[in-house]
Parts: sequence; C-alpha cells; structure tokens
Amino acid sequence: MAIYFERHVEGNSAMLIKASELRRKVLHAVDHGQNGYDIGIEYYDTLCDIMDRSRKLKFDILFVWNNYNSSCWKFEQLHILQLLSNWSYNNAKSHSPKEAKPYYASSIRYELESIRVLKTYSWRDSSLSVLPIMQDRYHLAKACSYTSDYFYNMYDFKASLAPVQKSYQMLELASQLWKKTDATYNYTELAARQAITLKHLADGLTDDQCGERVALMEKALQLHESEELRDAYNLWKQQNDSVYYNIVSTDIMIPCLSLRDSFQTLSNIS
Repeated sequence: MAIYFERHVEGNSAMLIKASELRRKVLHAVDHGQNGYDIGIEYYDTLCDIMDRSRKLKFDILFVWNNYNSSCWKFEQLHILQLLSNWSYNNAKSHSPKEAKPYYASSIRYELESIRVLKTYSWRDSSLSVLPIMQDRYHLAKACSYTSDYFYNMYDFKASLAPVQKSYQMLELASQLWKKTDATYNYTELAARQAITLKHLADGLTDDQCGERVALMEKALQLHESEELRDAYNLWKQQNDSVYYNIVSTDIMIPCLSLRDSFQTLSNIS
C-alpha cells in the first residue's frame, strides 16, 4: 500500500515526497522479486531522519506488511531492516568470496540493528507480538546464521579448520535459538559443515592416531557424503588396516562456542 508522507507529516515537503517515492520503489522491488538493496538503504536513512526529528503528524500512518498493519513507525523500520538484511545476504551469495565479505557483514549488522529497535518497541499489539520479526531470538538466530556463512565464505577463499569450525559452531547456535524454519531460512548446511570440520580435525592428527582419524571420518560420512570425505576415509582406513592397526575410536569432539565468544564474534564482524 502506497504511503504519502507529505500528507501525514509536517516538515520539509521535498524530503517527505522523496521518502514516499523511495518507499514505492522498495515495494516495487519486493513485488517483482528484485534486489532493491541500494534503494532500501536510501529509504531507511530517510525514514530514520524523519523519525529522529520527532516531526508532528497531521494524520496517523498505517504501515502494512504481509497482511499485518501497525501505526508504529518501528514496525516499518523493522520490515525495512529485514529487507536490507535479506538483500545484502543475497548480494553476498552472488559475489566472489572476497567481494562477498562486506555484504555478509552488513546482513549481520541489520539483524543486530533489528534487535536494538525491538528493545525500544515499547508497545506491541497482541496480534503482532507472535510474528517472528517481533522476536529477539529470531533476529539473533539469523545473525548467527549469516555469521556462519561469513566464515564459510572465508573457508571457500582458503580452506582450513578455523573458519569452517566457526561456521559450524555459529550455525549450530542459530539452530538452537530458533527452531522454526521455512524454504528461505533453514539449517540445511549444518550437517555438511559439521562433517567438514571433523575432516579438518582428523587432518590435524598424526599418523600414529590413524584409528582416531578413521573414527572421525566415520562420523563425518554419517552426517554428509562427498567425494572428498569418502576419499579421506578410504585413505586413512587403508593405512590403519595395513600399517597402524589402531582401534577405531576417538573422544575428539568439536568444541562448543561459549555465548560470550559468540556475541564477541557478532560484534567484531558487524
């Protein structure tokens, strides 16, 4: 639904008309499945400017999103932040690892900004309070999920244990924070990233620990099947069966990430 800020808000007419036009462009991008990231940023900055100036209203504005509505400007703010987060993430997925890094960081920052907005959302209609977008845990889970992809993007650039382990840890945390998923937001990569992490842990062992290597790779293949994982398993199993004769067992586990470390990670990136 089109909104004409110049009809509802007192103030600089040129800026209010610009805000109305920018919002129409944002909705056009949404309706046509386009990435309106640049327009979204411009509209969000203009929206915040209108809000920060505490302008007087001539008439209340009803913001409508996904068949839900509210006269609260923070409701509008949250939905634009969600669009920016999603669009930034999609931009990251369409760029090379080096170029994608700032887009991943932005998507995380917008989710954390959504949490800050929610903390100032003093009154919520009961029909809106159940929406995911109105839940701190939803935004924190998305921030952790995007952080997981941020580190996996680093892993794609240069494969090593540290980034893929952090990627798995952050995605595992996200899956604990928010269980509900849909076609566009899920944890389908969790098992694969756990398996790859186990493979890199096995890489770090010595030949004398070949039995533990095989045990780790057995766990990895139960989680995810790939040619790389299968080849590593076959190699180490053959070595253990013909040379080392170690018991195939291990107590090695992927360490859990503390909440303090998780929050510090989010803060460092955003």
